[in-house]
Amino acid sequence: MQTFKKILLAAAAVTIASAQLFAASPRRGFAVVIDARSYEEARRQVDDYAAEIGKSGLEVHFVIDRTGQPDSLRQVLRQLWEQPKAPIEGAVLIGDIPVVMVRDAQHLTSAFKMDQVAFDRWQSSVPTDRFYDDFSLEFAPLGRDSIHPGCFYYSLTAESAQQTRPDIYSGRIRPTDCSGTSRYEKLRSYLEKVVEAKRNPEPVDQILFFSGNGFISESMVARIDEKATLFEHFPWLERQRNGISYIDHKRDAHIKPRLMNEMQRRDLDFAVLHHHGDWDTEYLNNLPMTNDTKQQIAQIKMYLRESMRHAISHDIPADSARARITRRYGEFPDAWFAGADDPKTRAADSLYLWDLDLYLSDFGRYTPECRVVSLDACFNGSFHRDSSIANAYIFSPGRTVAVLANSVNVLQDKWVDRYVGLTGLGMSVGNLAKYAPYLEQHLIGDPTFRFASADKRIDVDELLRQDSPAAWKRLLADNRYPALQALAVEKLFRRGDLSSADLLRIFRESDSHQLRMQAFVNLSECRDDNFIEAIALGMSDNYEMVERFAANMLAKSGDERLIPAMIAAAIRNNTSERVEFSLKQAMPMFDGEKLIAEFERQFPATNYIDSETVHRLIRHSIEVNAKRWTASMKSVMDPERTKKSRMQDIRSMRNYYVHFMVPELLDYLRKSDDPEVQQAMLEAFGWFTLSVRRDEIARTALDMSRDESLAPAVRNEALKTYNRLK
Repeated sequence: MQTFKKILLAAAAVTIASAQLFAASPRRGFAVVIDARSYEEARRQVDDYAAEIGKSGLEVHFVIDRTGQPDSLRQVLRQLWEQPKAPIEGAVLIGDIPVVMVRDAQHLTSAFKMDQVAFDRWQSSVPTDRFYDDFSLEFAPLGRDSIHPGCFYYSLTAESAQQTRPDIYSGRIRPTDCSGTSRYEKLRSYLEKVVEAKRNPEPVDQILFFSGNGFISESMVARIDEKATLFEHFPWLERQRNGISYIDHKRDAHIKPRLMNEMQRRDLDFAVLHHHGDWDTEYLNNLPMTNDTKQQIAQIKMYLRESMRHAISHDIPADSARARITRRYGEFPDAWFAGADDPKTRAADSLYLWDLDLYLSDFGRYTPECRVVSLDACFNGSFHRDSSIANAYIFSPGRTVAVLANSVNVLQDKWVDRYVGLTGLGMSVGNLAKYAPYLEQHLIGDPTFRFASADKRIDVDELLRQDSPAAWKRLLADNRYPALQALAVEKLFRRGDLSSADLLRIFRESDSHQLRMQAFVNLSECRDDNFIEAIALGMSDNYEMVERFAANMLAKSGDERLIPAMIAAAIRNNTSERVEFSLKQAMPMFDGEKLIAEFERQFPATNYIDSETVHRLIRHSIEVNAKRWTASMKSVMDPERTKKSRMQDIRSMRNYYVHFMVPELLDYLRKSDDPEVQQAMLEAFGWFTLSVRRDEIARTALDMSRDESLAPAVRNEALKTYNRLK
């Protein structure tokens, strides 16, 4: 019989009930946060779910939300985290729990950069549960959404921490009334599924990864290395037949049926799906590549028909649309445009294009059985909407109980498999999400779900609770599980037990892809000479992701000591497609003349078949790319340009760090008499966290934050930028 100790907190206007069901004195707790109506409608299923959590040794705290106020809930969760007895390590937000939409915090995301002035705040804010799980962040309330009453807007303050590091893990279970099923029916069915999964834990022994059209430049080198790294994550699968499978979108003209069939395997445990996406779509294919001339002509005809239909739907005259196509591609026979307005042809074209991608409507016939899914895509986890791809996975009748997904757009070059191997050693999916804490990434589903550990001697969740330095040091020396070694580096680094010199030594000496990635990422926080050396070494690393991260960090640093390594990679014949793309993106961040000088110094040592042609092509690429953003940065300071165009160029500074122009830009910032321009430039300079010029920027920002002659908004932005850089 369950017993509850209920306390009504008048200030918080929530009810808390502690259920100490199965453990006499658990060391940690867990909060089940649920709105009153959802609890009433699914009381049996919620209680069964809580009971299963209690069996793991966690004390369950029920937080019954009766007012729908985010601040009250956050305060309760913070109190439960700070309490001396059974402090919570995580929380699940069930039902109609307020959704927080954060503004002025785009630097906490991996890629989201939308103009908050030009776009509606529903579009330009980030739905995030970091509000509920990261108590170092500070927010100012901006009010409730009038159209979406469950959503509340907050601004990240200048005084707040300027990076995400959650104190607890969290998960979101938010069913809605869509697809012909009520939210409460969905909630009951989902919780019954989760309880069944908890009562019958299975090991991770079947994994799928998938790569969709256009993702990370479709680099096959990256995918080859990813499979090798997955075997590092799950070393026990090396002895198992087909333990790790891969599907590439080029496998079929329409890959959707193959992917759906694979995801419906009842023995599939974990899937990582790399593709582009939207809240209602997984983008899988483009029009298929073909060497068949008839198929190529058929595709061109379809493209022409669709172009004409698109033009007509936007009230563009047919002859104008055709003239535009002719100017771009040349003349086409009249017959190739035929069928654009024919109903049968339109239907056939529509069906062909529909089958290239996976949509929400497909879930009526698609029942994914994979237990945990990682959607490495934009917007698939838009939990603030009435429906989303991530929700469709967990609320389908299949066995999927947890999805890692993103509420807004996301960076392609992200360490998406960070610690994933620890799920096979007793790490909950909530903790997996906690240690990859982007503002936009969320665990949709039960955060306490765990697979059975492949090694009965190891329970990662318990190691995290104990957090023993001695244990982490011992595990770092044990190379059986590189994912566990990587976590040990993270924990020891946070405690100050590993210096940048230690990290560089690990980076130099380790054979593990994961361990080198971990050391490299931690070195990026040190921002010292050892980090610069790691970038140079990383440009010739044998793991494509390290090499790619090094190329991206090279751009963010702008340290001229990195030019030789950068040019060597640009000259090398076998640089992967994505690294080559990153190098081209990095070139504008350096003085073009110095890049050319280094290129001319290194190139004579090469041995290409047609050396003169290769020399000309590479040099031209350097010259073109190196100049790409210089004019834009100069236009920021050009009084002849319109303010609108200058503001657009200022916003581009958030993506493109032209380091060698920073002194000139800072001088303009200080002398400007336009508060809007000053505020925009300060915000943009806040992205220069790894720049070789960051100390100069930080000093300017600090001085401006103290200058009482400046507008309050400018001083506030200056303080935020200073805190971001320091």
